[in-house]
Amino acid sequence: MRLWRGLAAVVGAFALAATVAGAGGGQTRPQAKAAAEAEPGPPEKSLGSRSAPIVMEVFSDYSCPVCRSFYFGNIRPMLEDYVATGKLLLIHRDFPLTGVIGHEHSRQAALYETAAARIGKFEEVDGALYDKQVQWVRDGNVDAVVAAVLSSRDMKRVREMVEGGKVDSYVDSDKALGTAKRVSSTPTIYVTAHGRTELVPGNVSYSLLRRYLDEQLQK
Repeated sequence: MRLWRGLAAVVGAFALAATVAGAGGGQTRPQAKAAAEAEPGPPEKSLGSRSAPIVMEVFSDYSCPVCRSFYFGNIRPMLEDYVATGKLLLIHRDFPLTGVIGHEHSRQAALYETAAARIGKFEEVDGALYDKQVQWVRDGNVDAVVAAVLSSRDMKRVREMVEGGKVDSYVDSDKALGTAKRVSSTPTIYVTAHGRTELVPGNVSYSLLRRYLDEQLQK
């Protein structure tokens, strides 16, 4: 009970006035190859029903160990308990911590994941990047990790988009949105329910998160 009250206090302290849907974004300086025309249509990096009563927006960096822990400890069980049941819409936002030691390949991972999302393979690549995080963070071979979970045809399309700079603008857009929302570390998690958006701690346990989400559903 004391731990749950602690979570509630933290969440309450960081309550935001704006909803996820109404949050504004900014522009960042595009990468050199981003001058290429963007792939038409935004990539689908959300899971669940658009009419779900709860929206969770997660700003992540695929190189981040805490993001990996949140993925396996919270997102994976949430997919079954809340997303699949229509209770929660999960939105992934890329926030690569470029310029930080240990995150040298974060943007590349985000580009591959975004390209995969563009062809409907977000969930597969999202899981693979977290599953093999230690491997590709060390050797920088993001391509091999993604190729292991996609068909050769899909991988060809992903490479074309990444190498052609066709998904850079989408990663930049996520990063700009996070900057506008004052994201400074990952994971940063916003939960919107009943027209109110709150910031949830990235190191929260699933048991406490479940209690929080169930409380929102009961309101």
